Amino acid sequence: MNKGNVIEIRCKKCNKLMMEYFVYGDDSAVALQNIGIKCDRCKRVMILKKYSEGMMKEHSENGTFRI
Repeated sequence: MNKGNVIEIRCKKCNKLMMEYFVYGDDSAVALQNIGIKCDRCKRVMILKKYSEGMMKEHSENGTFRI
């Protein structure tokens, strides 16, 4: 896959890469629901609720989405 089909999800506080999301093309469907991610570097815990691909594309900068 090329870089355009991947959205990197990074920690907003320390910029550590937490996961990569591969884009499928459905902007309205809920993509990440009830997923908990813990940052190993700064120990933040995020629970993702109702994140859609369209919202992640909208709020990402150069394929990077920070939460």
